Amino acid sequence: MVSELLSSLRLCSNVAGQWAVQTALGGYQSIKELTRPGGRLHESRQTIIDSVARSKYLQLSRPMGALYAFVQVREDVLPEFRRSGFRPGSAGKQTCPGGPGVSFNTPYKNCFRITNLPESQVLGTVFARIEELLDSHAAAAGPVLQVVAAGKG
Repeated sequence: MVSELLSSLRLCSNVAGQWAVQTALGGYQSIKELTRPGGRLHESRQTIIDSVARSKYLQLSRPMGALYAFVQVREDVLPEFRRSGFRPGSAGKQTCPGGPGVSFNTPYKNCFRITNLPESQVLGTVFARIEELLDSHAAAAGPVLQVVAAGKG
């Protein structure tokens, strides 16, 4: 598909490099605030881990050294997600960033990749929106799936 090809060609900025540039040019900003133990990258990573742990729909293998997480939508809760994924306009006007798993040369159609470079508060908002979108997917799938998604099945 053209959309899969285009999504696999996207580029993103090198945030760590951007933080280092000002210091390299003689400015004050230090990459240490970003990379220190408990620093911003740690906080953002922890927000992703905590948000997925709270979700009714998501799971992930804990990211170790990467600047992204590969999040999986649980097929036992939302089996139809594999076919539909996040479609633009599928939940009204809500949209969420994230790259579909297939655009990173994986066979998984129930995954998406999200970077941990945004600040923790931004990622918290993103995961709240993702949860809303997945709630709408569950609602569209019918009452039986809603019961399973609520943990009562």
